[in-house]
Amino acid sequence: MTLKPDDRWHWYYDEKQDRLMLDLTEGLHFRSRFSKKMLTPDAFESQQFCVDDAAGFFNFEERCRDADFSHQQRAELVLNALVAGRFLKPLMPKSWHFTACHAGCVPEAGQLVEALLSQTREPVRFLVVEAGSNATLCVLAQTSLVLAGKTLLLGEAIKIMNDRLRPYEPVGELCFDQVV
Repeated sequence: MTLKPDDRWHWYYDEKQDRLMLDLTEGLHFRSRFSKKMLTPDAFESQQFCVDDAAGFFNFEERCRDADFSHQQRAELVLNALVAGRFLKPLMPKSWHFTACHAGCVPEAGQLVEALLSQTREPVRFLVVEAGSNATLCVLAQTSLVLAGKTLLLGEAIKIMNDRLRPYEPVGELCFDQVV
């Protein structure tokens, strides 16, 4: 099933689940990755899914369409990215987990990017939510990632310095500069 934004969708905070939710109508509810402590005060007021939400939805969805996600994974990634961009408290960069690239990149919202883990040089894929001049808010665009003993799941947010990010290329085509 492919999701299409609807004027009946609305955001609400569910106290029992301690998560921001999106009522998709007809008994369908999306449960975000973000708990109360991570959310801005406006996340606790019921709000309609607005035109800006729909524009973000289509941008994220279109940019992720060619990646190897199931419909469910893509929907989860896109909706968590919307929550992160609209309702998440500011995050501090956690760039020490990743290796600096010589060039880095100037990311844009909706772009798939990668960073190399400092310890293993394993590439990790992210979806750009909000690009800043020095650091970028991203959500994890793969099933999971273990950082410093904590597991991040698909759609969880992290802020990374731009000098750690490279445009995502399918496996076998990514070429990071060697850092000596």
